[in-house]
Amino acid sequence: MSLSALNGLVRHRTRPFAVVMLASLILASGPHLEAAESGYLPPLTPDSKDPRLPGKFVWADLVTDDVPAARKFYADLFGWKFLDLGDYTVAVNEDRPICGMFQRPRPADRSAEPRWFGYISVANVDDAQRTVERAGGRVLAAPKKLPKRGEQAVFADPEGALFGVVKSMSGDPPDLLAEPGDWIWIQLLSRNADKASKFYRELAGYTIVANDLTNRLSDYVLTSRGYARATVRTIPPSDTKVKPTWLPFVRVKSVSDSVARAKQLGGRVLIEPTAKLLDGHVAVVADPTGAAVGLLEWTEDLMKGSR
Repeated sequence: MSLSALNGLVRHRTRPFAVVMLASLILASGPHLEAAESGYLPPLTPDSKDPRLPGKFVWADLVTDDVPAARKFYADLFGWKFLDLGDYTVAVNEDRPICGMFQRPRPADRSAEPRWFGYISVANVDDAQRTVERAGGRVLAAPKKLPKRGEQAVFADPEGALFGVVKSMSGDPPDLLAEPGDWIWIQLLSRNADKASKFYRELAGYTIVANDLTNRLSDYVLTSRGYARATVRTIPPSDTKVKPTWLPFVRVKSVSDSVARAKQLGGRVLIEPTAKLLDGHVAVVADPTGAAVGLLEWTEDLMKGSR
């Protein structure tokens, strides 16, 4: 993973067959969109005066076949607490709702694994759906208005990477320094980073800039309103088992301690900390259900663009 020192990067909190199987995993029983009918989804921000920030990742969901196991892992690893809203679980960090979890059976052939996905703030959810359909993506959960939350939908992009969009009723969380336990960054792994970047530019109005911390010309940063929001990185052709996906990162106080703790909690280390990668301040682990999540130890050196 590569993180740019562009304006808002990390120093601000952001909140085929496999796709068909993923759609069934998302849509079974109507996911959390239906759970919210009889329950309650918290607003993205308590202050209705907060502006909308199109292009910002403002929420995340985990779809998994074992919510209790995931809850225990993330509670012990990040200190998250949880609210039960029927079939939907909301995770809270320092009194701030930051993400949700919902349970769906895993296909017998394991064609759709548990995963995290993020929600992008957009000005118009219906326009986002049209962009997805025009580009060859899929609608997994059609646009729906939810009390207190606003309007949201879930899609698969043309490569099958899962993501959501939301037009918040109350505005979006402001760009503030990420606290430990908060989402701090998100990265798209793509087979065609150039094409993927252009798709998301059309969808959310991003400006595309070259990633200045990688030697590969096909790695990009997506920016909006002067802030870097995400990186898009090309999957090496040799990594044939890696599927296009969004990978979110949580800020931690110590990557090495968090990796050791993840192992103790039954997680697996997918990318170990190494001096070659942000001076050992980043790692990727999988929770006990198999969902990947990034860990980032934020330092002043990273803010200055150190590798």
